[in-house]
Amino acid sequence: MKKIIYISLVAFTVLGGCKKSIDFVPQDKLSAGTFWKSQNDVQLALNGCYSALANAFNYAYDDGAADNAYCQYPWESTASRVSAGNIDATLDVGYNSRYIFIRRYNYFLDNIGKATMDETLRKRFIAEVRVLRAFTYYELAHLFGAVPLLKNAYTDPEETAVATAPVTEVIQFAIDEIKAVEADLPASYNGGAPNQTGRITNGAAWAILTRIQLEYGKYPDAVASAQKVMGAGYQLFRKTALTVNDTKDDYSTLVTFADDDAKQKFYKGLASYQQQFWTANEGNKEAILVSQNIQENQSYAPFGNGLRTLLAPPNIGGWGSITPIQSLVDAYWKSDGTSFIPPTPEQRAIDFNINKTPSANYINEFKNRDTRLYASVLFPGATWNEYKDGYTYTWAGPGGGESFTGYNFKKYLDPISLVSGLEYDAPQDYSIIRYAEILLAYAEAKNEVSGPDATIFAALDDIRDRAGMPPVNQVVNNTKEKLREVIRNERRIELAGEGQRYFDIRRWNIAANVMKTTKDIANVIVQERIWDPKFMLMPFPQTALDRNTNLKAAQTAKGY
Repeated sequence: MKKIIYISLVAFTVLGGCKKSIDFVPQDKLSAGTFWKSQNDVQLALNGCYSALANAFNYAYDDGAADNAYCQYPWESTASRVSAGNIDATLDVGYNSRYIFIRRYNYFLDNIGKATMDETLRKRFIAEVRVLRAFTYYELAHLFGAVPLLKNAYTDPEETAVATAPVTEVIQFAIDEIKAVEADLPASYNGGAPNQTGRITNGAAWAILTRIQLEYGKYPDAVASAQKVMGAGYQLFRKTALTVNDTKDDYSTLVTFADDDAKQKFYKGLASYQQQFWTANEGNKEAILVSQNIQENQSYAPFGNGLRTLLAPPNIGGWGSITPIQSLVDAYWKSDGTSFIPPTPEQRAIDFNINKTPSANYINEFKNRDTRLYASVLFPGATWNEYKDGYTYTWAGPGGGESFTGYNFKKYLDPISLVSGLEYDAPQDYSIIRYAEILLAYAEAKNEVSGPDATIFAALDDIRDRAGMPPVNQVVNNTKEKLREVIRNERRIELAGEGQRYFDIRRWNIAANVMKTTKDIANVIVQERIWDPKFMLMPFPQTALDRNTNLKAAQTAKGY
């Protein structure tokens, strides 16, 4: 499969002011006077723009800044400081890095007209970059609020020292940009330069638009945008035939199967949800926008996916950097689709018997639960023979890279990549937006517009059925308020570890209720967490404030 090669180190420099008669072409940089000549130049510059997606697997840290996970290494990300409420201008949660790409997008758009190339292709390239820029501005706005809205390239950094634009203006700019160019994008790419898979498609543009409109409460628009994606040929990944490996783990001790059909449905649901993220199934019809990765066969490979290292426990070769917390584990439904009622933390600690084999009472917590729990979380006593015959997850407390919470993520761990033992070198793509998110967005927006209807239940049931779960109870969940809670929990479960929970708890105004001190299985405090209303938005980093004094008023308005 042809993939985009992300170029992140290309420097475009405008030279001038030389008084000598001989103009020397620098050998270590690309000059605007010598670049932008051919279609190949443009393709290289475009690949540089796509490097904004190169390390998208870091979105997983955002779950650790919310109530889904805990990130134990503060030097890896800002997540542990954010979740603890230790937030000030010494923190940069992505402000400066995103403006590096804004500059790159603007420089591309200001110069692509100089190259000699196919006009249809030029139009498409422009559309790709305008969508990337819109997506980046949306991310800046939902993280920081009002931000400078720079639409053109610059050579003097002083040109960026401008006042912030209101959030409404930034978001409207992003929406207008996508709508202006979506028709110039194809539905798919057939491979080979400059048509590598992984580029922005028409469906990806509408999917990004759906996410933006949902977050900012533009529910009728989000419904319409989601319907565009739903009519574009995407579908949930389903494994229709089971292999021997798919049934190597005996779940009969955890799940009560009514008959063989129920057992088959469970195993197919488990395999379908879990294996959609595996290398063998990348490029499936659920993928809308992904960050592409390849295995380089060396430690710290520049094009690898780091999740096999960040999520796995030490006995699988990982660091346990990002681990599920108890509230996420409790959120998974029971196998009949109803809410799980957990024991008290005190009772769980007794049932667990730290440093010993978990008791039968502890294991009972994991009996007859949502299939996605077994596919997503490694809990004490869980087996994983697909990874290694006889493997059972154990936990005796933190230390040496072990989880602080008592759990590790299984989701996104591909047995193939785990075999290599190379850090940051998993080859599978990372989903930035997949079709399940669009179905959830449609269900949420449509419910907010007009309450429960058959199309909402159909979207939710598609997701549940893929995972081997029963449909939503339409009789019980017959009001907007009741269905809203189902949709929100379904979203938390389905998208766990994908970075969306951070923004969900803010846009739903529930962060004050859920950002609570978290404890491990043995009822020991893992992290003290506090919430302040100003944490709805992050502060500008001090480096940005030093460069642009116009940011100070906006910083004060945010409460920092």
